[in-house]
Amino acid sequence: MNNFFNNYKNKNKVFIIAEIGNGHLNNLKRIYKLINIASLAGADAIKFQIFSADEVATTNKKYNKIKKYPYNLYERWKKMELHRDYFKKILKYCKKRKIIFMCSVFGLKSLEITKKFNSIIKITSFDLNYFELLDEAVKLKKPILLSTGISDEKEIKKTIKYLRSKKFNNFSIMHCGSSYPLKFEEANLKYILRLKKLYPNLVLGYSDHTLNISSPIAAVALGARVIEKHITISKKDKFPDAFFSLEYKELKEMIKNIREVEKSLGIPVKKITKSINKNKIAMRSYYSNYDLKKNTKTKKGMFKALRPRIKGSLNIEEIHYFLNRRLAKGIRKNEVLTKKHF
Repeated sequence: MNNFFNNYKNKNKVFIIAEIGNGHLNNLKRIYKLINIASLAGADAIKFQIFSADEVATTNKKYNKIKKYPYNLYERWKKMELHRDYFKKILKYCKKRKIIFMCSVFGLKSLEITKKFNSIIKITSFDLNYFELLDEAVKLKKPILLSTGISDEKEIKKTIKYLRSKKFNNFSIMHCGSSYPLKFEEANLKYILRLKKLYPNLVLGYSDHTLNISSPIAAVALGARVIEKHITISKKDKFPDAFFSLEYKELKEMIKNIREVEKSLGIPVKKITKSINKNKIAMRSYYSNYDLKKNTKTKKGMFKALRPRIKGSLNIEEIHYFLNRRLAKGIRKNEVLTKKHF
């Protein structure tokens, strides 16, 4: 099975995902506007979170309140469910805007609901070890993205080993930090290099929750070939992720910078391109300080390394080649020194 993400890696392209998350607010006009933002900014895909509250949180009131959060978890997830009658309209609009529709699934129910129209399956950081879900996702033979924001290396290795035991390779691992927002010093982008060393043939990505665009751009320079970033219309929008999401101008700037980094990365071979080669003239050649006759024995101080470099002149690193030798022909003051003089 081909790896969907390898298609981008082989072309030195980064697959960029604009994450709507829970920012849809169940408002179709708003959703269309967010799709427009992602498309106009140049994102490859737009991602939704599709779930049913009953596959995410328990209804048992003894457990569904956590000290950090003052609300009932089940009720909160219930409010954020995306209306199912929007799905066809969203898909149609994504096609119109020429952007890939994809979604995170949060359980077997949402996987089943979305299996016919979800192009790429995203498994959230909190479900990396949810092997029951992975089992069913693998059967669909679609590309899978897995975030790792809450897992240590041992857990990441275990999941990769599990997927490969299923002879499934159409997936990408996303480095991530599951804190909202993520502090810059907690992004730990160099771990991408560690993952590259562990899995040189695996396409790696980075899902970012920092407050700026510098981290995803740096992640691309370190080898990430999939980037995910939350978007919104305004940071003042009333949903939990709004304040660390990107508005249109920021998203466009991030994508512009990533595309520039793509072009800049090149290959691990030193290349002298035509435009660079033209500037070799700005290197130096040796020029004579005096009028010197044939048979003159050359000494230090008789010649000076100056710009421009003249084609056919002696390379200046060859100074020991011509010192203390006799000239085979004379040379005039300010004339360039060539091998023909020896």
